[in-house]
Order: sequence, then C-alpha cells, then structure tokens
Amino acid sequence: MDTIITLDSVTKTFREGRKLVTAVENISLEIARGEFFVFLGPSGSGKSTILRIMSGLEKSYHGAVRLAPEIDRNDISFVFQQFALWPWLTVYDNIGIGLVARHAPAPLIRERVGRELERFGLAKFARSFPRELSGGMRQRVGIARALATDPKIIFMDEAFSELDSFTAAALRRDILEIWNQTKPTIIMVSHLIPEALELADRIAVLTVHPGRLEKIVRNTLPRPRAKRSKEFFALEDHLYSLVSP
Repeated sequence: MDTIITLDSVTKTFREGRKLVTAVENISLEIARGEFFVFLGPSGSGKSTILRIMSGLEKSYHGAVRLAPEIDRNDISFVFQQFALWPWLTVYDNIGIGLVARHAPAPLIRERVGRELERFGLAKFARSFPRELSGGMRQRVGIARALATDPKIIFMDEAFSELDSFTAAALRRDILEIWNQTKPTIIMVSHLIPEALELADRIAVLTVHPGRLEKIVRNTLPRPRAKRSKEFFALEDHLYSLVSP
C-alpha cells in the first residue's frame, strides 16, 4: 500500500475537573494515497479528536502521526462541520484565504478562486457575505476554500451534518465527482452508516468512551453505489452490528 499517513498508538487524554478522561486510545492504522477513508462511530467515540490530531490542529497527544515524506502542512485542507467562514469576508475572499496564507501570487489566486466559484455554482455570490447565504451555500464555500489550494489530503469533520438531506446528498455527489477526477486522499468523520457506505473505500469503526478502533471494514461495493441493493443492505447491517453497543 502506498501509505500517505500513519497513526501509531495514538492516545489522547484530557482533564475534566479532577478526572482524567481518555478520548481516544491506542489508535494505529495506515491510510493509502488517494483513498476515501471514513471514521464511523457514535458521539463520544473520538472521531473528531482523531481528525484534529491527524490534521495537526490538535498537538497534545501520545503516540505518533507520520505523513509521507513529500507531504507538508500546506498540502492539507480541512472542511469543518460548522462552516467556519470569516463573516467579514466575501465569498470570493473566503475561498481564497488559504491561498493568501500560503503567499500565492495574485494571478493564481484569481484562477483558483474562479475555478471553485464555477465548480460549486457560487459565481453570482462572489461578492456576498456568509450571512447572506443559506447553510448549504455556506458549506459549499467551505468546501471550495478547502479545494482551492489543490490539497493532497482533505479532512472533513461531519461536513454534511448541518444540512438538510437533499443539500447533503447533492454535496456528496459533488465531492465524489471531484475525488474521482483528482484523487486527493479524503479522510472524513461520519455518524451515518449509509453516508459512510456511499463514500468510503474503507470504514474505521470506533467504540465509545474511550474511542478505540473496533474494526476496519473494506467497502468493495462498485461505484456509483447502488443504495437499494441487497449487497448495500448486507454491509449496512454488518456495520450496524459493529457500531451498536
């Protein structure tokens, strides 16, 4: 396997009053270059904690996270659950902020932001502010911002959970199309089994309190996934048996 990121015995603890709480415990795994990998589990299983550790947002933990030698933090983007847009910046400037932070030249910023505005149907909202957009449109901006830097690794923390089911389904289709075209490594957190089955090559099932790796399930269903097939339902039942307490 052409590994792009490795976790070796990753454990995260924190203090809650006088009590020491273990959020995730002894997580070891490898993720392949170009893979769509999903962490699945109920609330309290440490999914978001693992994502923050892997992406470098959380720096206090035990164990090791290793990126492939040619990968640095500029090759990583993050899509947040709560949109995380700068309210005082326009859609155009929100999409381009990662490029500005990387000191990209102005022509490249215009080209990349223009590309993402067109790709996500945001061109006519380029000068709008986040408060003027629906939740679905704001999340499109968040995803466009993540993609504008042409990342090699994209982390997505329950990126569709704040959206209605129709908008979420449309955005999942968009993400799969982009992934099929450019093959970044996508590492995503979800608590929805059908969503994980629709998207993932492999699914890491986590236990709750503390978050431990129960099993990694390989999803060999052909793409695009037939969500009403007996094979889909069989794998869905298997995942439910793993996730259920």
